[in-house]
Amino acid sequence: MNRYMIVTPSVTYALKGRDALRRQGFKASVERRNRQNGGSCGYGIITSGDISKIERALKSASVKINEVIDY
Repeated sequence: MNRYMIVTPSVTYALKGRDALRRQGFKASVERRNRQNGGSCGYGIITSGDISKIERALKSASVKINEVIDY
């Protein structure tokens, strides 16, 4: 199963997204993104599963997504 980091514009969106995914049955955690994870600093949701279902769940919860990275 593929694992992803879904980068959000703030920790608030990351926490909101984590909670939305957990309600949908996904395992999800929030991690600080740093230069070793690629790119600039920020926060991301670490999860795995069907990315189209993950993105739909986040969009329905009004979570802004900056980027999706294979993790």
